[in-house]
Amino acid sequence: MILEGIGLPFPSEIIMTFAGFVSNGNIPLLVVYSLMGSIGGFIGNLILYYISLLGGRPIILAIGKYIGFREEHLFRVETWFNKKGEWTIFFGRFVPGFRSYMSIPAGIASMNIFKFSILTFSGSLVWSTALASVGYETGSNWEKIIPLITTIGYLLLAIFTIAVVVYVAYVYQKRIKK
Repeated sequence: MILEGIGLPFPSEIIMTFAGFVSNGNIPLLVVYSLMGSIGGFIGNLILYYISLLGGRPIILAIGKYIGFREEHLFRVETWFNKKGEWTIFFGRFVPGFRSYMSIPAGIASMNIFKFSILTFSGSLVWSTALASVGYETGSNWEKIIPLITTIGYLLLAIFTIAVVVYVAYVYQKRIKK
């Protein structure tokens, strides 16, 4: 969750849902996992906040090129933050693609660290708990979900097989024409 908070592609949707799943019907363990996910997300967001605060736009763009974060992304996030205000920090935690990066405009704008921390941790807590709860419910209903997952798996296998056959036929056809 720390890595996702920094902006690296470690999706909380998978991490926290799996955490809820492996809690295996144990509510106290679900609570611990939710808190751990929230703390991890908060720490990652705090690191990104301080990188943005101390380095500003130049450092964000220099680092961002290694993870696919470009100037147009920064512009969109800053525009969103400037238009929607500081509550964007809380609600931005629920928006895929913006979740981690909301720390950047907060740091660049030198948002009050106390307010940033409260909004960030609160948003992370709600998000982590919601995802872990989904995993928890899925875990306790696993037997009901297996047929659906099996059907989806067979469908994806069929689509993949058809795609490979079409691709091989396309390449073969192209070589014959040469």
